Amino acid sequence: MAFSGAELLEDTEFAPVTRGVIARGVAGLGVVAGDVLMVHVRLSALGWVVGGIDTVVRALVDVVGAEGTLVAFCGWDDSPYHVAFWPRRWQSAYDELPGFAPEVSSARRDFGRFPERLRTWPGALRSAHPEVSFAALGAQAGGLLAYAGPAVEDPWGRDGVLGRLTAAGGKVLMLGAPLKTLTLCHHAEAIAEVRGKRYHSYRMPVRTAEGDVWREYTTLDTFYGALPYVAGHSVADLAQQAVAAGAGVVGRVGPAESWVFDARRTVAAVRAWIEAAF
Repeated sequence: MAFSGAELLEDTEFAPVTRGVIARGVAGLGVVAGDVLMVHVRLSALGWVVGGIDTVVRALVDVVGAEGTLVAFCGWDDSPYHVAFWPRRWQSAYDELPGFAPEVSSARRDFGRFPERLRTWPGALRSAHPEVSFAALGAQAGGLLAYAGPAVEDPWGRDGVLGRLTAAGGKVLMLGAPLKTLTLCHHAEAIAEVRGKRYHSYRMPVRTAEGDVWREYTTLDTFYGALPYVAGHSVADLAQQAVAAGAGVVGRVGPAESWVFDARRTVAAVRAWIEAAF
């Protein structure tokens, strides 16, 4: 519910959210210096943040420290993932789509403001897969992203960014973000030993020294559904398996309900549920 400035002035309990408020709240959920921390942010859930998304990044850097690492799922804004299903007159417009370049191509806008801000933060790195693309900032950024190029057979699997984050004992912060955005669940889908997984094949342009080249990709179909779940099933339902297993801690950061999930325990819980269900 939106309030006017006059209403906020009359509310003696209200105060804008600051860098310190965010840092203390995230630390209170168990994030410590040196953590490898994947982050999902719904900025609107935090309300009035002094300094906006820049403050969020600074607060998280404060918590994980110089030895820590922040990670965000970027994808690619206006990715041609779905183009093959469109009318030819629409497809032809994408013949002119500039090739994917990690240092230039924007993160998907519908992932919120955090991925693009982290991608463009001084010192941040970006992985090379045009669809399953991540940004990372901090001590372990290079190691997490090094094996995430287009040549990776399964960028959602063990050699992808989420696999390496999990192996590193990382955590996932849902800073006001809903459980349906817990991208780590796709890693559990990728490594679950079940039949019937769905994959999606598509073409994407990639920037090379010789110019833009269209390449073929096949990845786990995380958009239309990696497995034949029952109607209404979603990543939020997979995330609930982690909640039920005690893999997450919930609390408040400012006004926003937030979660921190242990990556290994989360992946184990979601994978166990998938393997039991399929």
